[in-house]
Amino acid sequence: MEYHAHCHCKRVHFSFRSHEITSGKRCNCSLCVRRGAVLSSDYIPDADFTPHADESDLSVYLWNDKVMRHYFCKICGISTYGAVAGEDGKDRYRVNLGCVEGLDALALDITIVNGKALPLADEL
Repeated sequence: MEYHAHCHCKRVHFSFRSHEITSGKRCNCSLCVRRGAVLSSDYIPDADFTPHADESDLSVYLWNDKVMRHYFCKICGISTYGAVAGEDGKDRYRVNLGCVEGLDALALDITIVNGKALPLADEL
């Protein structure tokens, strides 16, 4: 399926291809608890993800192991997606499912991940 997404002010747009989204993940690490987002259950491969076209609209936050790049809109502050390099050197993405058009992220089957116990943030 093709999904389209945007931040709250609609300045940042992105899209991705994925199986039908029926579940998401929430994490209890200090960043995710404060962010409160429901994240995609799986990483989205680079070939199936179209990031926002103008990176100047985005800010990036590097935290903990500095591997995952957490992108958010400079205008409204909404966390949109995160990117991490895969073993093949190409990025993999997790998206904030609350940004996906027509998807009720809080109605999904949500798994809680114990991010406090994970050695690396990109294992989420």
